[in-house]
Amino acid sequence: MYGLSEISAPVYLRGLPTPANVLLKSCFVPHLGREHYFKKDKATHDATPGLTLMDRSHQHEAAYRMYLIGPFAITDPAGKALTPKSQKSQAVLAMLALSLRGSRSRVWLRDKLWSDRPEDQASASLRQALLDIRKCLGDARDILVADKNTVSLRMDRIRLDIDEILTEGHTTGNDELAAEHFLEGVDVRDPEFEEWLTLERQVWQRRYDEGQLQHKFEPKLELAREHRKQTLLVPLTAINPGKDDDGTANELSDDAAVAHGSIAGVSSRQWVVAILPSRIAGQSENGQILASEVTSLIAKTLVEGTDIRVTDFSFGGGSWAGSPNDNQPGSEISLATPIGIQLELTLASQTVLVVVSILRLADHSLIWKDSCIADRQLLERGESNQLHALINHLIDEVHGCFLFRAEGGKMERESTMIEAVNSVFRLSRDDLDRAERILHNIAADRPSSSVYAWLAFIRTFRVGQRFNAYDSTIVEEAQFYARKALELDVNNSIALALVGHVHSFLFCEYDYAAGLFERAIRLNPAQPLGWDLYSMLHCYAGQPEKAMAMANWVQNLGFYSAHKYYFDTTKCISAALAGDHAAAISAGEEALKMRPDFNSLLRYLAASHAHRDEMEMARRCVERLETVEPNFSIESLQDNRYPLLNTAGGKMLIAGLTKAGVKLR
Repeated sequence: MYGLSEISAPVYLRGLPTPANVLLKSCFVPHLGREHYFKKDKATHDATPGLTLMDRSHQHEAAYRMYLIGPFAITDPAGKALTPKSQKSQAVLAMLALSLRGSRSRVWLRDKLWSDRPEDQASASLRQALLDIRKCLGDARDILVADKNTVSLRMDRIRLDIDEILTEGHTTGNDELAAEHFLEGVDVRDPEFEEWLTLERQVWQRRYDEGQLQHKFEPKLELAREHRKQTLLVPLTAINPGKDDDGTANELSDDAAVAHGSIAGVSSRQWVVAILPSRIAGQSENGQILASEVTSLIAKTLVEGTDIRVTDFSFGGGSWAGSPNDNQPGSEISLATPIGIQLELTLASQTVLVVVSILRLADHSLIWKDSCIADRQLLERGESNQLHALINHLIDEVHGCFLFRAEGGKMERESTMIEAVNSVFRLSRDDLDRAERILHNIAADRPSSSVYAWLAFIRTFRVGQRFNAYDSTIVEEAQFYARKALELDVNNSIALALVGHVHSFLFCEYDYAAGLFERAIRLNPAQPLGWDLYSMLHCYAGQPEKAMAMANWVQNLGFYSAHKYYFDTTKCISAALAGDHAAAISAGEEALKMRPDFNSLLRYLAASHAHRDEMEMARRCVERLETVEPNFSIESLQDNRYPLLNTAGGKMLIAGLTKAGVKLR
């Protein structure tokens, strides 16, 4: 195992950090990239430099208006029409406006509007469309910005009608807005565009019907799962119901079973996901090999940390080798596979367009779709950051599909490992108890490395949240579960990361834990949790600057995660320990939106505000902290053996808390 002192300086490749490209004495260690590249954004890094990135839902006054409901139109402040006559020019403007940042790559636009043409013809057609748009915009032509790679709109100068509808609510006459009225009359007749338009219409209708006004319109940004309504596109059945002692089905609901204190009363369910045959286009030499490597990484990321089972239909329907219990007799799955994942690769000489879709297999309807553009060489070496971020977005969406079931006419949370993990990150005492019950029940049916690793990890939360004292009982339980996890599987990256955190947080065994993290990240660089917990190890070991670099990357990698607040918390902690209190406050406030009573956040926010002499804000944080944790004091923090207190950053934390008014004992 390699210690922390051997971690080297950063290496840069083409201006972007490439974590999977950095090796140290054959050990995989994090790349310490520049924060500039890890702003919270979507997986594709195709923004035009210098553009202002902004959330459309928070625009105030904008000079130009774009209409997406009904016939497409764009007008100037006086109401003069600036709409191009060409429908493909209209489509370009609409697709840019509906992207998260008002920006799309030229390759993406070409593939959506001229998918049946050779690359040179498609490029020429796009250039003609951009000339047409600029001509129609006239004096407003500067709102369209293009370079050799990307095309963007200045969304800070455009107001969209859909934003006004969502923010102003259901006003008179708006109930007539239906999916077919979205971009009415835009008929490009390209199958790729039609597929995009169908999905956008479905998303618009769902957002409008559900009245989720706080959402951005971009379909790829979702609220945290615990706040999100379940879509009816996803099947709501499961298998392996709990049994009573007489063998009959247990009629208790999951919540009732948990409240009753019965482990056996909680239903134990396992879901199946199919990997569908990949689609490969373009310069497809080695395309099948590349597709196989990508789908294998998707499958690995799906099954690690949960008990989802993956069936690879592209190779005859057999179980993927990494699925839980795939070699155990009697583990056949009787549930019809509800959803499938399909990969599409369009290969060019230097880049690859990667598209992943989630399909409902009952009718092959599209549930979700996203894409990124990756450097081909990096992708072939397994080092594409864009792909890793895209896979995490995909995994989060799949997990969301399996969180609920229909029970007695209402939605109930599933008693799966996915729900157990979500309960862990909800942090309350009751949620941790519920998570343990579900995990113990799963362990009785299907023992796995992941189950025991999560049980060990829960002990760190119980100590960190001060629900339990740091005593021999906690230590013995954590040691037992951690040892059991590694005995069952030493190649599960999630289990390695969770056990690494146990050894770093509870036992301060930093060298051993570092070896576990390095192995975890080497096995699966697409898992954000390994990076995140390794970042915290650097905090404990007194290396907050390195921790910040990793935390920046995790914020990008886990941007769509249901546990994003946890990654923002790591950024807050590492920044506060490094003395960058402005960055700590920014990340901490973002995390508080999801977890307003998270005591760890409030501690660091109070200290950072105090160090910036923002005493009113510091006192407010202390008041909130004392409400959540009434007996909190400097002494209680020290008594619980919080591992970083003896570092320079830890002393800075205590000084900030003292300045903010936290009592000594």
